[in-house]
Amino acid sequence: MGYDTLVGEGGALLSGGQKQRIAIARAIVRNPDILLLDEATSALDTASERLVQDALDKLSVNRTTVSIAHRLSTIRNSDQIYVVREGIVSENGSHDELVHKDGEYAAMVRAQELRQAVRNKLEDGDGSGSGSRSEDDEENEEGDVSELIAKELKEQALDLKATTTRQTTDSAKHSSSDTVAGDKKHKSLEDSSDMYLMLRLIWDYRGSMKAAIPGGFLALIDGATMPCFTLVFVRALFALSLTDMDEIKRKTDLYANLFLIFSVVGGLAIFGKIGLFHIAGENTARQLRHDLFVKYMTFEAGYFDDEKNGTGALTSRLATDAEDFNKVVGSVLGIAFSTLSTIICALTIAFVYSWQVALLMMGCWPIQSYAQYWQARAMWGASMRLREAFEESGQAAAETIRNIKTVATLRREETFIRVFDEKNEVPHSGNVYNSLYSAFGFGFSMACNLLINALVFYAGCKFVTHGWVEVMNLMYSLMATMFSSMSIGFLAQVLPMVPKGAVASRGIYMTLDRKTAINGIDTTGE
Repeated sequence: MGYDTLVGEGGALLSGGQKQRIAIARAIVRNPDILLLDEATSALDTASERLVQDALDKLSVNRTTVSIAHRLSTIRNSDQIYVVREGIVSENGSHDELVHKDGEYAAMVRAQELRQAVRNKLEDGDGSGSGSRSEDDEENEEGDVSELIAKELKEQALDLKATTTRQTTDSAKHSSSDTVAGDKKHKSLEDSSDMYLMLRLIWDYRGSMKAAIPGGFLALIDGATMPCFTLVFVRALFALSLTDMDEIKRKTDLYANLFLIFSVVGGLAIFGKIGLFHIAGENTARQLRHDLFVKYMTFEAGYFDDEKNGTGALTSRLATDAEDFNKVVGSVLGIAFSTLSTIICALTIAFVYSWQVALLMMGCWPIQSYAQYWQARAMWGASMRLREAFEESGQAAAETIRNIKTVATLRREETFIRVFDEKNEVPHSGNVYNSLYSAFGFGFSMACNLLINALVFYAGCKFVTHGWVEVMNLMYSLMATMFSSMSIGFLAQVLPMVPKGAVASRGIYMTLDRKTAINGIDTTGE
């Protein structure tokens, strides 16, 4: 066993004797002034106990050592031995002094020597013996036989546990390729893209998204509000150019009331859209966390012995994967519905009043789309790497905090702080790079909006000067297409949530689609 040996979560792969030897080694390495030993060799066999006890005897030289033991062989070299019965010291002295007193300590010494003699006979195969034995001796030997059998069975159980753990750990490495038996309607994880898995997750959990149905209807109303508002806004602008003041007052009063109606309708639509989609997202996240936790409960013990499936990594997945998908449902879907409605209404208005401007605007949209695709692709490639890096840092933090007493005892705080900082270095540098890349992509997308609007306005002016389009029709079409460009820009703001949600969907299905070797909560016994 070396420093890089995988010992499992909380040392689950170590036997009791191995844990005890490691604890003793820690004490020896630290070289303390005062050494406290509480049943230091209770889990060791006789051969290992002799080796460890020799090391402890050497370590106890020139230092104060306090030992608590029931195996008297571990304290026979102590300078002072105290025999405690029912919380009271009944006798004390060195080993030889207490044996000479022929008291309780001497009786315990004789009993353990007799037990060891019987055990040695059994191990040497000399079980029949010769000569006569008293009934007490036979009863002691029978008790020792039972004790040895129980110890042997325990050792065999530990060997079986270690073998089973190795087998399940090896099988867990290939668990990501396993899917639910008999499930023919979905592709395997290897053949599925992250986007497909995200859409599949939305479909599978549609029952938790019932609030998104009225939310989607309100999102369509919200998206149609601004293009329809342009029809009133353009008329209001032209009304101000009239010469008749009474006519100006009449029309501006009408349009002001219409503005008020648009503001009320738009406000209610936005309120309902955001609220209902967030409710749908929270309901879905809650159900996802429940299903993931229940799935964890069905996995065999070997799954949790894998270093990739430690407590920190699993709790991190349980918290972040559902939350990343929650953002897709709560934020992205609502804005996507609104953007779709805006584009349809804006194109309809643009084609009705000036098909030339509408076609020009549609020709420029691929530039905006490419800018957003560029931004999303950068985020997509980094999301999986950052997810794994955050799981590693979370695992390191969880292990350190869970074993904080050991860390503090060994005064290794600085070591684990350094390990945690090193684990965070990769996600930190990755986030800095992605932030700059995403900011550049978002800035380029916003610049495209202004450049396209400038191009369309310039072209529209040319259309007017050539007599192809009337000024008012140009304004209707131009304002509608400008609002559609703005809606695409709003979609770009939430676009980075999509790669995270898609990557989280793959992680969720890696858990939900995994077949467990032993389902502990299956009442059918399968």
